[in-house]
Amino acid sequence: MIYRRLSFVSALTLAACSSSSGGFDANNDKVADGLGSLVDSDGDGFADSIDIDGDGLPDGLGIDTNGDGMVDGLLLDTDCDGIYESVSKNKDKTPEYMIQPPGPTPGCGPTGSGGSAPGSGGGGNPQVGGSPSVGGSGPSVGGAPSAGGTPAAGGMPAAGGAQTGSGGAAFVEGGLGASPSYIGSGKTTDRYAEEEVYRNGTPYRFIANGWGTNWGSHSISWRGTSFIVESLTGSQGSDYSPAGYPTMFCGLYSEKQVDGCGLPASISSLQTIKTGWAWSGPSSGQYNAAWDIWIGDGGQLKSYLMVWLRDPPGQQPAGAAAAANVQVPNVPGTWSVWTGNVNGRPIVNYVKPEGQDLSELEFDVMDFYEHAKSRNYNLPGGQIMAVAIGFEVWNGPVSNIETKDFYVHVNK
Repeated sequence: MIYRRLSFVSALTLAACSSSSGGFDANNDKVADGLGSLVDSDGDGFADSIDIDGDGLPDGLGIDTNGDGMVDGLLLDTDCDGIYESVSKNKDKTPEYMIQPPGPTPGCGPTGSGGSAPGSGGGGNPQVGGSPSVGGSGPSVGGAPSAGGTPAAGGMPAAGGAQTGSGGAAFVEGGLGASPSYIGSGKTTDRYAEEEVYRNGTPYRFIANGWGTNWGSHSISWRGTSFIVESLTGSQGSDYSPAGYPTMFCGLYSEKQVDGCGLPASISSLQTIKTGWAWSGPSSGQYNAAWDIWIGDGGQLKSYLMVWLRDPPGQQPAGAAAAANVQVPNVPGTWSVWTGNVNGRPIVNYVKPEGQDLSELEFDVMDFYEHAKSRNYNLPGGQIMAVAIGFEVWNGPVSNIETKDFYVHVNK
């Protein structure tokens, strides 16, 4: 069975690209020249992936090796350099033949030398309500419209490690600073621009997310799961909502779903959801840096769990202060907790105190979730729907706020 989810680069687009690999990948489509052709069998703008082991789940990007217009092999990136150089036609996904890249190439580090292709596909694109946000001195409203916008050209996703999901193979995502392989880049001033991007072969989605009623303008660039808010103008709404929330996420979020990243997933099925984020930005300015975790049932949003690494002056989370100097098991430092409601749904915020910005953190989402439940904070829902990060900007202008790296690793 062939699945549809990976961005397809048209022949016209490829012809406009310059070579960056000395003839090894002369058209810069991230597939070594001579392996075969990418296939878009129904012309929907997405390259075909393949279920090579017959388990009902896509195993990765497919390739037509004999020129008949049909996918007949699985592409692999065995050296994790971001370019597919091998093909497998075996159920065990081992390389059958390859085109050797010129010169030395990087190894795969913790992902192993095999670099198996993405494992869990997921299907459908269920719709949910607006993107939650947090307010100033009162509740804010969500609703990040995702229509419109012109995604920037990205390039093909790299193989190299399967995200554990329903049927996916075991995978080590690699923590922050592990020199990840990024695919998908661009720059935009469009209010609602978006693109699917990849980190070590795992898909995510970037959304520019200028949803606030008083949004003014922005200029944002991205590469893989890293992005820079070069500038953003606007002001908070009458309901204290921010002007915008440039966002990167895994899962079902803001009416968009990323197939193959491991979310949504039932809480009862989860062992861990490891996530990490490194960011930087000016010490002044009314913006936060926060995880936004959606919890729901059957694709329907029920509650929000947020983790703030920066609490800006003049703004505060939605709701009211519930506790201070809180320690969460397995998570460094202490936190303030705010609870309340956004759009009629419960929200629990774990917040670094103002003036104590934390520029980098890795943790298990389930540690915050279980701590909140142990304190009887209201978080209804039996699924973790999405894990997102971004910068809520209440009042601009702000500039040069950067996400250096971000990942999510779902372990069932």
